[in-house]
Amino acid sequence: MKAWVAERFGEPLEVLKLKDVEIPKLEARHILVRVLTATINKNEVDGIRGIYASMATQAPFVPGFEIYGVVEQAGPGAEDWVGKHVIGMPRGGHGGYAEYAVLPTVMAFEVPASMPASTASSIFWPFHLAWLCLFTRARLQMGETVLIHAGAGGFGSAAIQLAVHAGARVIATAGSDEKLALCRELGADVAINYRKQDFVREVLDATGGRKVDVAVDSIGGDVLEQTWLCLNYGARHILLGFSSGIEQEDERPVLLRQLIFGNISMVGVLMTYVDDNPTDDDSGVSGVAYPKVNFNMPSRAMGEEIHRNILDLMARGRIRPVVGLEVGFADLPQAIDRFDRREIAGRVVIHTTR
Repeated sequence: MKAWVAERFGEPLEVLKLKDVEIPKLEARHILVRVLTATINKNEVDGIRGIYASMATQAPFVPGFEIYGVVEQAGPGAEDWVGKHVIGMPRGGHGGYAEYAVLPTVMAFEVPASMPASTASSIFWPFHLAWLCLFTRARLQMGETVLIHAGAGGFGSAAIQLAVHAGARVIATAGSDEKLALCRELGADVAINYRKQDFVREVLDATGGRKVDVAVDSIGGDVLEQTWLCLNYGARHILLGFSSGIEQEDERPVLLRQLIFGNISMVGVLMTYVDDNPTDDDSGVSGVAYPKVNFNMPSRAMGEEIHRNILDLMARGRIRPVVGLEVGFADLPQAIDRFDRREIAGRVVIHTTR
């Protein structure tokens, strides 16, 4: 099969090569998927550079964090999946930039066969993660105010829509007029250009000094500390990633005084589902050697409930994935480069058959 291989760690345009590789072998409770589309994710870009320690691998390897396709074969215990259209994450968070990929069933979710490929492929990571952030972990309530950073990205655009559906007031940040317009179109009450405006001052002005109840932060860095100044009493600061630099995951300290004096909560979110047995992780995440980390991951049953809710809202026209760019398989490295330079609003979808 054809696959994009990172021959070594480095810049995607330099290290990715289209090659013939063997189709991955199946294990129990795993499915072989004929990939129709892959969707670019920041984690895999960090993986290509060799700096994504959370799900590290050795080069050469096939990147690809998130796919959509049709199940053609199944390992023991997964026979019922054959023929289904699915979205999900390959084991260990890589292997998706290929004509075929293997998914653990714990990280695979069925979608209607009639759903357009670009729509189906753009659901999984943004909407599942946004649901976990807003409702499972932050427990966002109707009438609360939520600050969503990077609101025009794949995750941010999903979070805005889910928050609006929940009856929250949404303040979003983005980096261009086009992206601000998208945030407003999706239902944001206030859209702030973080490149030109002091978002802390703008949030205070927009709330009359009351600040926000929930902040959703996938950026980290200086934005993390500035966001603390936007939080009111009892607010929840949801931290789900570090797009400003993944190395902060291990290196950036948190000033605990901010939590105490601010009477706020820092809430972490990791979206990797595991079977109901908490020690049974088919995703490949808990095998990472972090001796001081306590791994607690959401259950498969929780993921299935979230997925049902998302498909229901989509069917009723309440939410929709935002797709900013679609390209053929041959143009994948260039698409990653545009994504990495933050040129694209919404998701970037790679069609393997183009």
